[in-house]
Amino acid sequence: MEGAFQSSGTGYEVRFGEYRFLPGSGVLLRQDSPVRIGSRARMLLRTLAQNPGETIGYAELISSAWPGIHVDEANLRVQMSALRRLLDAGSSGPSHISNTPGRGYALTCPPVPNPENQLGAGLNAMGLISPLSSMIGRGEDVAIALDRLQRHRCLSIVGPGGIGKTRLAVELCWCLADDDQFRICFVDLAPLASADLVPAAIAATFGGTGDPHNAPEQLILAAVRATPTLLVLDNCEHVLDVTAALAGRLLLQAPDLRILVTSREPFLIDGEAVLRLGGLELPPEGTMPPSLVEALNYPGIELLVERAMAAQSVSFSDQDVPALVQIARRLDGIPLAIELAAGRIEAIGVEALAHALEGQISLLDGGKRTALPRHRTLAATLEWSFNLLSEDERNLLVMLSVFQGEFQLEAAGQVSKSEFESLLRLVASLVTKSFVIVSRSGQSVRYRLLETTRAFCASRLADRADAPEIQHRHAAHLVTELAQAIRIGGTNAEGRGDHNAELRRIAADIRAAIAWGLREGGDARLAVQLIVESGPMWLRLSMLKDYALVIERAIDIFSNHPDLDETDLVWLAPSLHKAWYNSLGLSPKVQPMLIKAIDVAHRTENRSCHLDCLWAMFGTRLTQARYGDALIYAREFQQVAEASGDTAQIAMAHRIVALSMWRDGNLVDAARHGRAALRSNAQMTAHVQLDLMYKQGVTSRANMSNLLWLTGQADAALDLAHEAVTVGLSGDLLGLAYGLGMMIIPLTFWVGDIEQAESLSALLMKISAENDYSYWGRWGRTYQSAVHRLKHGVAAPDDAIIAYADELDGLHRHILATILPGLPMAWITQMDGEEKRHHPHWSTAELQRIAAMQLLSGGDAEGARAQLEFAFETARSQGAMAWELRIATNLAELDLHSGYQTLARDRLSESLRRMTQGTKTQDVRQARRLLSAIK
Repeated sequence: MEGAFQSSGTGYEVRFGEYRFLPGSGVLLRQDSPVRIGSRARMLLRTLAQNPGETIGYAELISSAWPGIHVDEANLRVQMSALRRLLDAGSSGPSHISNTPGRGYALTCPPVPNPENQLGAGLNAMGLISPLSSMIGRGEDVAIALDRLQRHRCLSIVGPGGIGKTRLAVELCWCLADDDQFRICFVDLAPLASADLVPAAIAATFGGTGDPHNAPEQLILAAVRATPTLLVLDNCEHVLDVTAALAGRLLLQAPDLRILVTSREPFLIDGEAVLRLGGLELPPEGTMPPSLVEALNYPGIELLVERAMAAQSVSFSDQDVPALVQIARRLDGIPLAIELAAGRIEAIGVEALAHALEGQISLLDGGKRTALPRHRTLAATLEWSFNLLSEDERNLLVMLSVFQGEFQLEAAGQVSKSEFESLLRLVASLVTKSFVIVSRSGQSVRYRLLETTRAFCASRLADRADAPEIQHRHAAHLVTELAQAIRIGGTNAEGRGDHNAELRRIAADIRAAIAWGLREGGDARLAVQLIVESGPMWLRLSMLKDYALVIERAIDIFSNHPDLDETDLVWLAPSLHKAWYNSLGLSPKVQPMLIKAIDVAHRTENRSCHLDCLWAMFGTRLTQARYGDALIYAREFQQVAEASGDTAQIAMAHRIVALSMWRDGNLVDAARHGRAALRSNAQMTAHVQLDLMYKQGVTSRANMSNLLWLTGQADAALDLAHEAVTVGLSGDLLGLAYGLGMMIIPLTFWVGDIEQAESLSALLMKISAENDYSYWGRWGRTYQSAVHRLKHGVAAPDDAIIAYADELDGLHRHILATILPGLPMAWITQMDGEEKRHHPHWSTAELQRIAAMQLLSGGDAEGARAQLEFAFETARSQGAMAWELRIATNLAELDLHSGYQTLARDRLSESLRRMTQGTKTQDVRQARRLLSAIK
């Protein structure tokens, strides 16, 4: 085995064959190239390296890598196993890491003294401070910087204020402090009030006497020519031009000189390499670590937790992970901002801090007393950097703060009203100075402000007299950008890449623009337009509940707005219905609004809105089990659709008329409309919020599947239901959730396929959870409870039917009654209107059968027989053969019990003869078994 330890300014340099580990910086090198290892592995390796050859106990290792957190030893074994695999790869000897069972781990190679450098770092470095805390999350940056310093004579570390440029430079110097190839001279230029003082400050660090006959630059040259030197120029942004020019001259005249620079922007001189620092790594957007242990693998979270625990008596658990991630993301992973936030956790708690930072970054106003004045508060850091910009740059940056996320150059031009060449020059300058972040994807170039910078500049924007004009231009541009993003998403819905990426990019801006429009001084009409036209965005981003609440708040604000009339607000009612219904269910507040909107849309000949409102009211009445009223609205929808001549709207009319008809008990006429809906391939294009309407492909099939089953065509019904699921999974999850809840899952119960019912209920729950369809999630939970009852004969402890008993709508109750015959009849019919007591609807015959069986179980055989006979006639008159077969089976059982075998056989034989499909369904099998017993 090949291995050695060498002393260094911050610990040991550990060598494992081709590998070198620098404990001070946590950098692992392989043939002088950086190797990426996780922060836990880096901490464990550092702890082992500080105690070479000694066995370190499990508890001590866990404490070093997961300070203050309870972690199972299994996590330690995983990390140590990964380290072994990495370090031992290609080695034929014993492992570099040994394990003593029950005790701990050790590095097995002995330390090797380094006699060539006995003086230590103190005599080899001038002006270099000693860091008081460990550096987190910059190991790879240290390795890259070391590599570039070997290949380039000038390296500039650039990035926004508080990103950790100075800390990285200090760490680099300590990594190099024992390298006798050159000495280190560290010069902090931050205190200088004038660029004229730069040469003198550098010369003083070298020990210059200030002899008036020797200019400072000559003293510096003499020093760097005499001894190979690494000159570190820290905090150069406010004296950049003079310092860059001086650095260029020194490099030309001193061949053994290397220069390390920290600044918000590079020197832009010959021979310069640039390392641009970003925020510490955080969990990717849209993901959340499942535990605190896993969250700590991200340096941004690790720094927040470590600094909070080091200074305060706080502890964290898995439940804190979402708030910790929210804080670190809000602060863009900027180390200074994270450290300032850590100092607030003890006082207000992690959840409260996460919430507070959503509103004001200025909360971070209490840094360390030993810090530079500009680093004691985040605002001070931003103010200092902001004041270094030109007036034009400051003006543009403040206007750009209106963007909540990424923006393109065209959008920046629309908001700022700048000429293109001037805009391009200023944006390029702000990118160079680390105020604006640039990202590229293919041919697309986008920009954004760090959230800390944006929040600082937004406060400046709020104080400007022209702020309303800037915000208006921002909102107006978003109308166009939103339409493009929705169109792009629709085009890509079948395939390549993330078709919601554009919508996700502008979602925060849409929300902010709506909020501005709702405020006094905002543009109410523009807000209404954005609310209505953004409907597809909220759906595709699974934010329907948020959308519903936005619309509800807007209606409350706009209802008495002096600048708006009923025609301006007419679209808000159907928008609110669609969002609220799919996320929260029916709202009593929405129905009168829809009725009023129908009248307004009709009077103003707003056909699209008229259709949307009629469609919403049809769905509302159907859900309430007011089937006759639903048919009235469906018929009116059909009239408007036929007047439009739009074949797609006419096809939708056929579907909802068919659905209303068979729910209302007219199965024969419903079949004609249902087949017409199935035949149409026309694509709906006219509706503003088409995405929020259930598409024909799923719903027409699901609808017809129930009608076919009721009329005795079970095999065809199951085929159509299967097609509906396939179509829904390929592009209409909202329609699939609706179809599963109201039609497809009930069908699986009716045919007796409980396993399929359980599987599809799980699918409905998954779709609902992932897409914010909370209302349909409630339907899914009730079906899961129904499965449990049918399988086990009792309700589960968390039975959703019991939990939601008072909240379930009329149709939901009717469907559950056809699945679970033991439900109380009073509860089933509690929400039925008066007309249903005299007019049989789709499930009346089945409900009558259930009532009869309840009478029979109570000992009233004659009452049960009379009720069954009445139910039989109801089912036969409607053509509801599925219900008829169930009723005939029950009557045959009663007849057989009373000794009327012939009557029982004839009635059951007739009903079975008419059932030409569904031979494997539960009802048919049960009827045939009974008929066989009679014969």
